[in-house]
Amino acid sequence: GATTRHADLAASELVRAEAPLLAYAAAQVGDPQIRHRGTIGGSLSHADPAADLPVALVAVGGSVQLQGPGGTRTVSADDFFQGYFETALQPDELVTAVRVPRRAGEPWGYQKFVRRSNDWAIVGVAAVADRIALASMGPTPLRARAAEEALAAGASAADAAALAAEGTSPGEDIHADRDYRRHLARVLTRRALEHQAA
Repeated sequence: GATTRHADLAASELVRAEAPLLAYAAAQVGDPQIRHRGTIGGSLSHADPAADLPVALVAVGGSVQLQGPGGTRTVSADDFFQGYFETALQPDELVTAVRVPRRAGEPWGYQKFVRRSNDWAIVGVAAVADRIALASMGPTPLRARAAEEALAAGASAADAAALAAEGTSPGEDIHADRDYRRHLARVLTRRALEHQAA
């Protein structure tokens, strides 16, 4: 359900077994107070492109269930995030559930570069098998399509990671300029691919 708290996701034996990347990402959110009060539906609806759960949901290929006066509809995570803090939610809709495919036994990796452990990602990478998602590389969580295609064609992790920043449009702030974020995307993607758990 959309009101499932981050701490419950991180501690759930079922989530840890069937969607370990999502459980791990939930454990990286903020500090203990935030993890025990914040919800997955709230994080996804907020749609911060630097947040942990949106990039994880894109990487696992999940979807979001929305409900309003016109009924219920399901939107893939790839399509749910539409702009900086913008989603496919209509003004009269609520997120009621989050659907996550079972990805047990598939290799996964998660890397996040931050100033302090509970900060938003300056750049983040979530990878599950053939899917790679990037945080803070554009106005939404982005798929690293060029890197995914390279992996599918048999490229090494290092060669695929070298393509991770292609097609991205990272912003600039006091923490990092665009070139540094592109560099981080390549480095973190390589780490996520080379140090995958199963």
